[in-house]
Amino acid sequence: MAKRKQKNVEVERQLKKRRMIFRLISIFVAAGIVAAIGIGIWVVQDSRWIMRYDGGRVSTNDFRAIHDIFFGGDPAPQSREGAIEILQQIIALQDRAARHNVGFTAEERENAAMSANWNIRFDAQMQFGFDVVPYISDERLGELFFMDPLLARLMDIYVPTYILDEEEIAPLLEAYLEENLDRYLDLQVHILILEEFEEAEEAHGLIGTMDFEEIIRLFTPGIEEDFAEDEEIPTTDAVQFSNWIDDPDDKAHLLGLQPGEYSRIVEWYGDGMLLYMLFHAVSREEPDPEVAEASFRENLIDSGRDTVFDDLVVGWVEEANFRINTRGYNTTVQ
Repeated sequence: MAKRKQKNVEVERQLKKRRMIFRLISIFVAAGIVAAIGIGIWVVQDSRWIMRYDGGRVSTNDFRAIHDIFFGGDPAPQSREGAIEILQQIIALQDRAARHNVGFTAEERENAAMSANWNIRFDAQMQFGFDVVPYISDERLGELFFMDPLLARLMDIYVPTYILDEEEIAPLLEAYLEENLDRYLDLQVHILILEEFEEAEEAHGLIGTMDFEEIIRLFTPGIEEDFAEDEEIPTTDAVQFSNWIDDPDDKAHLLGLQPGEYSRIVEWYGDGMLLYMLFHAVSREEPDPEVAEASFRENLIDSGRDTVFDDLVVGWVEEANFRINTRGYNTTVQ
């Protein structure tokens, strides 16, 4: 009896030991599963970040958008490095704007998202037939690509003025006025554009026999859909239009028209085809050299401010201490 009792105690002890071992094994197995899941989640989560820096981390999708839009997704190392550099500058600028509390307003953020949808997503869909950046929201696209409000405010903070070197710019100003004064001419014209040279010759032959607006209406079917018969046809800025004319003689001829004068037939390659144009000068205001000089100085000042500001941005990127996340970077390799 005592032996049987001792044997039962021993059996019970062995069973407890086995149950303990089983529980320990179960715990270790469960811990391994949890660890494996945790590692898997960490790997997935970690691959979502392209780089880290002192102020936080940057999404892989931000990099993909920059890389796809600026570099067409080119897998070449220099393209990927270029995308990284651009993204680092954007992040540094956004952090600097946040530091000075001059980030996007609610209205600017909304406008940026709309611009991103229209100018990036919609344009790509029209051109390629699909969305080239389906992995990123309009809001984030807007923050990445339409930062003009932030840039303007940061420029005013860091580079509010730029002093020109008068000795240095004097010869540049003289050359600029000599070559570009015509750009400040205000010449308003009526214009008739035709596809056939014979029609252009016929229209030109009618000059002097009827008002030029009547000639335009005669040779432009359906113009009444835009302008009723009693409405005046609006004028065109000849200076802006002349930028599209390749022939220097034709350009000079157009810009030399005086009020009331008509042009000869001018050829122009537009929309992939040869077109023929006639111009009638409606009004003319000669360029003011002082206005041209003021514009020249303003452009030089803006260029100087941009140069100084660009150097500052390079410094901000270095200060941010960006560190590339290899796992996130490698997931974007196509």
